[in-house]
Amino acid sequence: MDDAVAHFSYDLTALRLEYKTTCDALAYWRGGDPAEQEFLLGKKQEVFRALAEASFSNKFRS
Repeated sequence: MDDAVAHFSYDLTALRLEYKTTCDALAYWRGGDPAEQEFLLGKKQEVFRALAEASFSNKFRS
């Protein structure tokens, strides 16, 4: 079975909220499927990278 792939476009405010909610989900982890926790850890890293890139790009646009 092929995994579904989705692409999203966020503005900086939405990206920050996505990062916050992912961090909250990890902080209040109640257990369950370890694959879900691993997914959230990977997602947190990817969203952080996107935030860092957006911050870097915005710094030089101003």
